[in-house]
Amino acid sequence: MSDLNIFIILLNAAYLIWLTAFVAKDILWLRILTVTGNLIVIPYYLYHFEDPLWNSILWVGIYTAINGVMLFLLYLERRPVQLTEAEESIYNLTFKSINPRAFKKLVDQARWENLGPDVNLVTRDTDLDELLLVVDGKAEVVLKNGEIKYIPMGGFIGEQSFITGSTTSADVGTGAEATTLLRWDKKSLKNYLEHHETLKHTFDLILTADLIFKLRSMDQQQDVTHSQI
Repeated sequence: MSDLNIFIILLNAAYLIWLTAFVAKDILWLRILTVTGNLIVIPYYLYHFEDPLWNSILWVGIYTAINGVMLFLLYLERRPVQLTEAEESIYNLTFKSINPRAFKKLVDQARWENLGPDVNLVTRDTDLDELLLVVDGKAEVVLKNGEIKYIPMGGFIGEQSFITGSTTSADVGTGAEATTLLRWDKKSLKNYLEHHETLKHTFDLILTADLIFKLRSMDQQQDVTHSQI
């Protein structure tokens, strides 16, 4: 077989691979096939003509480099998510309607705090600039009538203020035991969610469900618990 025929075969093989890439439903395979076709066609541009087609080789190289970078980003995006024991517990309690990777990124927006007993978290009738989540232990809620309720692991603190922008309706503290919390800055979290519309919608549903469940629990004279959608 002549060199001419080999290079023509390589060219047609590249076209077939590119064609397959165009019909691939998975973006990962689209990019893999595109890069493969690019690599196969380079010998054709390099050796088939009397002088190499350097301009074509340059652009194929640029396309290949771009797809290579995107493949690496896809790998980072699709690799298994590693959650800590505490993160996994919270995920299973409250965030199962969010995919694990989005949950991990959401948690990374917050800061962790380990607090001792009798620490004030929220003062009634104030503007709250944070959203809190009980990770371990429980929070103590003192209602206007002096009645005490408890928010256990997986429950939010300040979700009504976060949703409506209103002032707080109760005093909240750590009670008689140590408590681990996640704290989100309200402004930063809202800004983050605005750039992740699907996550924002699901997160709003989680907060709303949690709030509704708490209100029902109070009406039924039960301890406040958490709700999962």
